[in-house]
Amino acid sequence: MMRPVDCQTFEFWCEDLNGPRVDAALREQLHSHRAQCPRCSDFAIRSEHQRRALHGLPVRQVPMNLAVNLRVMASKELARRSTRVNLATRMDIWQGKIGLLLNNLWRPLAIPTAGGLVSACFLFAALMPTFALQTPASADVPTAWYQSAEVYGLSPFGGNFDNVTIDVRIDTSGRVVDYAVPTGDSGIWLKNPQMKKAVENSLLFMSFKPASFFGQPASDTIRITLRRSHIEVKG
Repeated sequence: MMRPVDCQTFEFWCEDLNGPRVDAALREQLHSHRAQCPRCSDFAIRSEHQRRALHGLPVRQVPMNLAVNLRVMASKELARRSTRVNLATRMDIWQGKIGLLLNNLWRPLAIPTAGGLVSACFLFAALMPTFALQTPASADVPTAWYQSAEVYGLSPFGGNFDNVTIDVRIDTSGRVVDYAVPTGDSGIWLKNPQMKKAVENSLLFMSFKPASFFGQPASDTIRITLRRSHIEVKG
């Protein structure tokens, strides 16, 4: 026994109301429901108008290259599936892709690179004789970067002074330019004219070696302490 047809069932079978998929008994129930239900009757009329409108549309032509595009897509899909058969097949395909990439990359670069190297070699060989060859100096004496001034000759005149500390400025020729009393020193001897004259005479007759910077004479200031027996020098 068939159950009664409702609106949802009618809408489902409405497209095939007169088709071969619907048997006679179901067709009779559908027609009976349509006659009794205004909603389904209106739905059937609208569906019929829609089918007629669709049948009245012009038939679109199939693109000429549709078959070719479908074959290309099928070929690509077949190739993609064949690459996933096993690991050995994948390795062979990857090796082929890498070889093709290197071949396409190195061929355009090989000839310009080789030409550039050959040209550079010829240019270097042509210019090499013009380069001046410098022979190492045999009498070169290594010198320090900086060497302070030194005292290498004392004054022949002694002085009646003891523990006199002064800063002496030496020029590039080894001469005394000026002197000053260091900070913190009392400098009491400056108030004694005889002591001051004795110190200046000692500085006047002393011999100094100028400072050197990379072997070139330079001015420098050194600190010396005058004693009766000797002289102490501090750079």
